[in-house]
Amino acid sequence: MPDNLSMRGLFAGVDASASAMGGERLRMTVASENLAHANDTRRLADGKPYARQRVTFETALNQQGQPTGEVASDVVASPKYQTRYDPSHPHADAQGMVMSPDISPILELTDLLTASKAYDANANAARGLLRMHENALRLGQE
Repeated sequence: MPDNLSMRGLFAGVDASASAMGGERLRMTVASENLAHANDTRRLADGKPYARQRVTFETALNQQGQPTGEVASDVVASPKYQTRYDPSHPHADAQGMVMSPDISPILELTDLLTASKAYDANANAARGLLRMHENALRLGQE
């Protein structure tokens, strides 16, 4: 086996797919949490209700600053709120305004669907790569 062909290099595609699957799983979790808090008016410790979260993706870099083929994901808050006048609401402020997160259930469901499809695509890619490695090993046995 040549020196430049390491085991890590053989499975870099599988690692990249697994990394992307982790990011998409996080995106599904965050979209589900956003849906659960869509009409939340209860104020948290910071005095505001739940803020919509979103997942951002970046290319992961190695120590030399080169792309690894994997993704790094992060959850960031998107603090946009809606207010409505309802002085009888238990979470209304002194002016009778109720604050809730600006979360669109349609957007969150779309995020769930696209993340699920991307997860499946990456799982299929990883399975395909593993099948290719298995077939290459079988060729070497003949």
